[in-house]
Parts: sequence; structure tokens; C-alpha cells
Amino acid sequence: ASCHEGMAFADGVSGVLVWGGGDTINLTVGRADLWDHRGGYPWTEEQSYTNIVAAVRSGNAERLYGLFKKTTPPGEPNNPFMLPLGRIVITVRGATLRRGELDPMDGTGFIEFEHGGDIKRVEMAMSKKSGAFAMEFPDGIGFSATAKSAMEFERARNALAPIGYLDAEKWSDGDEAGGFLWRIPCEGDKPVSLGWARTGRNGVTVATARGESPARATAEYAKVASEAREQWAEFWREGARVEVPDPVIQRCFDYGMYRAGIMTDFEGVPAGLQGAWLEDDRLVPWNGDYHFNINVQECYSPNFRGGHFKNLMPLFRMVLSWRPLLRDNAKKFCGIDDGYVLPHSVDDRGVCIGGFWTGTIDHASTAWVAAMMMKYVRYSGDIGFLRSDAYDFMKGAMNVYRAMMEEYDGRLSIPLAPSPEWGAADVRMAVGRDPSFQLAAAHRLARDLIEAAALLGEAADPMWADVDRRLPAFSSDESGITLFEGQRLTESHRHHSHMAGLYPFNTIDFDNNRDTVASTFYTWVNAGTGQWTGWCVPWASILNTHVGNAKAAAELLRCWDNYFCNPGHGSLHNSYSPGFSTFTIFGSFCGSGDGQVMQMDGQCAAATAVMEMMVHETYDRLDLFKGCPDEWKTVRFENIALVDGRRLSAERVDGEIRILEETR
Repeated sequence: ASCHEGMAFADGVSGVLVWGGGDTINLTVGRADLWDHRGGYPWTEEQSYTNIVAAVRSGNAERLYGLFKKTTPPGEPNNPFMLPLGRIVITVRGATLRRGELDPMDGTGFIEFEHGGDIKRVEMAMSKKSGAFAMEFPDGIGFSATAKSAMEFERARNALAPIGYLDAEKWSDGDEAGGFLWRIPCEGDKPVSLGWARTGRNGVTVATARGESPARATAEYAKVASEAREQWAEFWREGARVEVPDPVIQRCFDYGMYRAGIMTDFEGVPAGLQGAWLEDDRLVPWNGDYHFNINVQECYSPNFRGGHFKNLMPLFRMVLSWRPLLRDNAKKFCGIDDGYVLPHSVDDRGVCIGGFWTGTIDHASTAWVAAMMMKYVRYSGDIGFLRSDAYDFMKGAMNVYRAMMEEYDGRLSIPLAPSPEWGAADVRMAVGRDPSFQLAAAHRLARDLIEAAALLGEAADPMWADVDRRLPAFSSDESGITLFEGQRLTESHRHHSHMAGLYPFNTIDFDNNRDTVASTFYTWVNAGTGQWTGWCVPWASILNTHVGNAKAAAELLRCWDNYFCNPGHGSLHNSYSPGFSTFTIFGSFCGSGDGQVMQMDGQCAAATAVMEMMVHETYDRLDLFKGCPDEWKTVRFENIALVDGRRLSAERVDGEIRILEETR
């Protein structure tokens, strides 16, 4: 079994996955702020846009790849990466575990086990207020517990020992308490500890801490459970709720909102690919980084329609704290002093991870974060944030785009840029003129800036309107929207980014481009799902909602749940079952093995896709239930947020739509 098949709890900083079998309950514990900050790829003077364009146009792969190489000192990691923490192993004497269940409505769960011929139950909960995970066993049940650091697992140890990690410093108070303190070999980084203790009459509490003082777990189950119920009652009162007749899609929403809600908590740590739910026995895939070419955006997407706007602020504060670094990147990239460049993959300090050159120069990553900030302003009405921070970030992102553009055939053009994760092995295939993804991001940015200036009572820079007027909306040929000029979608691909002008950027007027959009969908569907990964399936569902393909929108969410979730409803990058995609957990199309790669982007995006089925807005047009199949005789939503700041509740019964409530 994988830890990601377990029940997921978190408090915004620490995460606990509850799993096991036989007489053993495993608590895999991680922290969302646990980084080794060594390594990384600082931007260099040589990595200028001029040099990159010249190397690509000459086909000089050696020169191009050389721009993005660095030397790693012996005994250090190549990149910053998130660290596994450890596990609490609880052995329940004479028990056989049967099943577990988590209630996303109140944040509590239980495990049923057989003991002496009877079925018993251990209750569990986690709360932000106590910052602890707690369990309570039935009277008369004997159990023991022990703490194991990541260094006690061979796979993690083999990766960590060569780069300076030592065994954790353990402590124990017999059968009553224990834990360990683990030092990180990075100058200035505080150690982290994981502790457990017996609490109450028959309970176990687990907590983590940063600093020299070890974690002390003191909160009792009754208190933690009460706090959890109060916390989640407030979450569901504050945000959106839906009722659909399809139990799979209902679960996509309920469980997706639960995990997104606590992973992106407004008092917590900004969420990377896995949040705080990190494996304890190995290093996390893709370093657990912040991927800004779609993945972070999907993780945070439920907070818009879902109405949890404050959950976006930890992410925004983190990105804005990087402004000096992002400004320096822009200076080296395109020679301007008033720009911001955010690479697609970074650690929690904004340092670039990996030498993936097309991702590093993917400026839509910056523009997409800027679009998120403006979207937050529209939904929340927070003009103060626009004035103090977002407007500056948006302008800096646009200044870089404008510096990249050139005059071309009487219009503006982006001479060379990537379409995300396309063809990076071939320098001439990986990038091209006017990528549709970049064009859509630039148009979104220009329009947002013009609107932002009006909201602030300031004069708009004429450059923004010029970009919106003279830059193409997309590149295209008879196949529809192309990835970039001269490069159509010729194979199945996980990034639907050439269609970003439809969703998420909403820059292509569907009504005035019906033939092109129809050709685009034909080419896309014809290419198939063979190279799709988990996070792109909910995106595909929303694209189908966008054009009114309700059956496809619903079916794709069912496919996501069927293929890209494990038996514990954990969200995976690779398909858990073969047949839908060649990206499978098995390493070969019909093989076997433990290749589960958890990413939260798909789970969060699935919740967003359900809300978009209910409420979809394009070009100032509001469509209700556009993505809901006609077969759904009764469907209902409550308190879904609209882009103009309203909240809406409505239902559709036998095809008739009725507004139940509208508030501001």
C-alpha cells in the first residue's frame, strides 16, 4: 500500500496520512515548510533573451544548453527540495484493520478494526487551533507507538546521507511519549521535530515543531475533534456547496474542496505540488516545488468560485516577497529595470529549480500569477491589494512581455517563446513565434491592466491597449489554434495550453471564432488522451464546459476519478489503471509496481471543474448549469462566487432553472 492511499489530515503547516494494515496504523507526517535550500539555478547575465533567440535560430544546442548549466559542489544537492519528515507507527495488539473513512464535512475520521471477534473503532481528527493530530482508542485496547525519521528508511537514507544528513536525535518517555529532532545541513535553517504522546484516557496525539525545542503533543482528542468540527463548519458556511445526482462527481467536489481548503489555508504555508502530504520513506517527486505553468494555479483555483478568497493571500505574499529576485531576473533576461520574471519551477524562496530551459523562460508563468491577483481583486473587491501590490506586479510582468516583442508584418509579435513542455529535446521544435499560450497570457495581462488603472483612477499606459490591439489573439492554421506559428497539435499532449485563450484566460471570443474553435476541438479530440496526466483531465472538462459539451465535461471528471485516483481517492499524476493514458504508475503500459506520484493539482482542479459546470462566465456572459448533462434532473449549488463579487445559489429541476438567492 502507498501512504497516499490513506486518509489525509492537515492543519495548514503539517500533514498526516493515515494508512496501514494488519495490526499496524501508520501516520506519515510531513511539513509544507520543510526545505533544503541548497542548490538552485540563479539567473546569469548570459541567459539573456537575445542569446537564447540566437542559439535557437542557429540550432546551436550546445550553446543553448550551456546557458542553463551549473556546477554542483560535491556533497550538495543539485536543487532545493522538500524533505520527508517521518512516521509514527502504532501497533494495536490483537487487532486486524478493516477500513477507514474520513468525513470532509467535519474533518474527522475513523478506522474500524476487528479485535477479539468484535468490531472496534478508533476516532481521529486534526485542528489548526491546536496544531495537532489526535486519536482516541476504545477502552481496553492495548497499543504501542514509536517514531521513525525519514533516515530510518533505506530509500530516503540513500538519497540524503551523501548530502550531509545525519540520523535524527531521538527521545523517549517509555510507553508514554517519544519523537525525534532532525537537523538540516543548511546554514540558518532551524531543525524540525516530530513528537507523539499518550493523552487522555486512551489517546495518542502527534505534533511537529521547528526550532531547538522538540515538539510536545499535549492536546487531547476531544478538544482537537471539537476544534476540527468548528473549523470545517465555518469553511462550508463561508464557501460554495453543490448537490449533483452523480456520487463520483459529488465526491470530486466534496473531497477536493476539503483537501484544497486545508492545503491552501489562509493561516498556513503556501501550497506546492503536494502540500504537506509528503512521503516519509523517499524524496518527493519534482522536489515538491512550486510549478507556475499550471500546477500551482490549479491547486489554488477552487478558492475563486468556492469563495475562499483569503486562502490566496499566503501564495501572493510569498511571490511578492520575491520581487527583488524577480526584478533581477528580468534585468538579466531582457535588460529592463522595471520587470518581473518568475521561472516555472521554484522553491519557497523563488530560486529556480532544474535546468529545464523552456520552463525557465516561460513568461506566461509570471503573467498567470498576475492574472490570479487581478482575478482575486475582482472576486473579493480588495482594491487596497491592487493598489499596494498587484498593480505593480502586473505592470512588471507586462514590461517583460513588451521587451520580448518586435514589429513583424505590421503587427506586434513574440519572436520566440515556448508552449509549455512541448518538444524540449529539440531546440528548434521546443519554441517558436507567437505561442498561443503566451499570446493569451499577454492579452489577459493587457486587459487586466487597463481595468486595474480604471479601478484605481489612474491613466492607463497606452502600451497596454497597443499590445491588446496589435498582438494576435492566437496562432492558427486549418487545424485550429496552433501551439505556435507553424506548429499544430500533432500528438496527444498533457498541456492544453494552446487553448488557454478559451480557459483560463478567456481572451478568445468564442462567438466570433466558432469555426477556428471547432477545428481546434476536432484536432484535440482526434489526438486522444494517450499522453494525458492527472492534472490535465479536469482542465479538459472545463474546456468542454466552455463550449457547452456537458456530457464530455461530466465524463472526463468520472475518468479522472476512475483512472487518476488511487483506492483512497488520492490524486495522482500518472494513471492508476492502464487504458486511458500511457502515463501509468507501472512504468510500462501493462506492467506492475508501486509508482504512485501524488500531486494535488488534479484534485483541486476537479473541484473547480464541478463548480464551472454549475457557473461559467465568458465575455461578461453568465451561464448556469452549462456543464451539467441533461440527464441530471435535479442539480443545485449554493453560495458560488461570481467574478463581480456576487454570491449565487440556484437549482435546475427538470430543465427549469430557478435562482434561490443572490447576495453581495
